[in-house]
Amino acid sequence: MPFRPSFPPYSRRDFLRQLLGAGAVTLAGFDSLSAQPPGLSTPAFRFAFLTDIHLMKGGALRSAEGMAACLKAVEALQPRPEFILVGGDLVHLSRDMAIHEAEQNLKTFLQIWNDHTDLPAHWVFGNHDLAGTSNPAASTSDRHYGKKLFQSYLKLPHLFYSFDHKGWHFVVLDDIAPQPDRSYIGQFFDDELGFLRADLDAHKAKPTIICCHIPAASNLSLGLILAHAATGHQPPKSRSLVCVNGQKLVDDFPGHNVRAVLSGHLHHFEQLEISGVPIINSGAVCGSYWRGPMYGCPEGFGVVDLGTDGSVKFDYRDFGWKAA
Repeated sequence: MPFRPSFPPYSRRDFLRQLLGAGAVTLAGFDSLSAQPPGLSTPAFRFAFLTDIHLMKGGALRSAEGMAACLKAVEALQPRPEFILVGGDLVHLSRDMAIHEAEQNLKTFLQIWNDHTDLPAHWVFGNHDLAGTSNPAASTSDRHYGKKLFQSYLKLPHLFYSFDHKGWHFVVLDDIAPQPDRSYIGQFFDDELGFLRADLDAHKAKPTIICCHIPAASNLSLGLILAHAATGHQPPKSRSLVCVNGQKLVDDFPGHNVRAVLSGHLHHFEQLEISGVPIINSGAVCGSYWRGPMYGCPEGFGVVDLGTDGSVKFDYRDFGWKAA
């Protein structure tokens, strides 16, 4: 059945009235989502999109079991995915930890990962993957401070990069911008935008998927702010929910062969369409941080089927997880 978001105790009717008053919204359900661009002669294949896993310290809230259960569900897919695109936030609150603690938790994450899948993985950096940046005791000169721990353990010379697979092109972007006050915002960097433009120009013949952690665009982020405001709670900062310069990504769609943009971060499933390109913001593997569904969106992952006609089919699936 189609999924309908709710934000209790703020009624869905009030939420939608305010949200629709601010602009059109498409909130996707758990049914398959498809983009049907002009046909291309490309091989069909499947990959899985897992984002916002949030392994808890010490495997708390059965998060280690939940992560393993998700990977088991991915491995059981028929046909089996050819790789996993991982949308970031591997370990919960690494930015609050001492760096040696963040390192140990990332090691645990990778051990669980390698014990349960041998599928190739492509990694996207998330805000929780920052090491020690919110911990005043953490040294900025530590070799693993900030983004360096993630880069070191996942062997990534750059956090924005591209790769090809069976006639399709993939671009991974980093949109986590640490701030002087030890917070972060969603923002694309000038050097990676330059890389993106050159890369898209060089691969116009190939259908392209772009992936980042924080959405380049979202109506759900506005809904979250309105819902918090209506209940008297401090609303989240929009600069941490959606990229402040997401328009710069959208500006590169015309004239290029972008078929979809994937992201996570909001732990809820949403699809927009801009200039004919689906913006798909996936639900989280951890749901509401392993405490159950996030605003009704269950723990889950994306199954992405790329067609021989150049189509993109995104199916959000739960893996039957029940929170403690």
